Amino acid sequence: MEFTKYKCPVCNEYFKSGDDIVVCPECGAPHHRECYENTGHCFYEDKHSDSFSFEQVSDDGSGTQNGESENTVICKNCGFENEKATFYCQKCGFPLSEQDRKQNTSDNTQNNPNGAPFGQGMPPFGFGGNSAFFDPMAGINSNEPIAENVTAGEMSKFIGKSTPYFMLVFNRIKKLGASKFNFAAFLFSGIYFLYRKMIVPGIIITLIVIGLTVAETFIQLMPEYQTLIKTVTEMTNGVQMFYTFSLSSVFSIEQVMFLYLPYLLGLLKGIIMIICGLTANRTYYKHCSKKINLIKQNTKSVNINSELEHSGGVNLALAVCFGAAYVIITYLPLFINI
Repeated sequence: MEFTKYKCPVCNEYFKSGDDIVVCPECGAPHHRECYENTGHCFYEDKHSDSFSFEQVSDDGSGTQNGESENTVICKNCGFENEKATFYCQKCGFPLSEQDRKQNTSDNTQNNPNGAPFGQGMPPFGFGGNSAFFDPMAGINSNEPIAENVTAGEMSKFIGKSTPYFMLVFNRIKKLGASKFNFAAFLFSGIYFLYRKMIVPGIIITLIVIGLTVAETFIQLMPEYQTLIKTVTEMTNGVQMFYTFSLSSVFSIEQVMFLYLPYLLGLLKGIIMIICGLTANRTYYKHCSKKINLIKQNTKSVNINSELEHSGGVNLALAVCFGAAYVIITYLPLFINI
């Protein structure tokens, strides 16, 4: 959605193309990210209701309040000068009316038993508090460095989907050197890497997994293997119990190795999946950092947000194509055998 026809309700400036914007999920009001971080909540938080929309506050849809623009009220917490029509301080979020101040003091005491002043020591952006405002930065300041020569704001623009998850993971990698297990990468392996536009490792891992799966299936469908399985089953009274010490007395070493080969291929595939789950987040962190620095070096324009969004994000079409190819190739031997 293009917001250039609207004004930020905090600074009263029109949005420009490429501005870093946070949108309130309750009323749809856009804010400059820096303005929202200074405010601490949606400008119209006190007006949220089932029927309220930020466009209702002015006739021209600019997103700013009319009237009383010259009347101000001083915040008793930080001294910031606010419009009289607002209920909460635009800088610290402190209630401006006596009634709201008493109510929030009671709520803050329950949620913050240590008795810290309003807004201090409490998770920002609604994490752990009563705010309904969702911020894709997961409470991390957009100007905070999150990688070498890369700010959190630049990283969020490049990541696109699932930004809150990766912002927390990347921040943990930078500060603690520890990552998290990525279950999506574990389940989908190379396809997940392709989805995140890590083309080279994605193609390599996907081809390896496809090769192992096809080899495992072909071996199990071979007449020689099925005959061997049938013989072992008869030897063990219908239970396929493969003990090397007992099989080696009946079969040759080559036959025993052939019997166990599909299981070894499946084990190798499982190991690759686990490695993908363990390394995906750290690999993606390095991938994002490298790509963003290259974009900043090669892009002459001052505003690089559009280039970050274009180069980053996800490639669902590529992931779906490789996923479909994986399924077809995997089950093709079954149809050929039939």
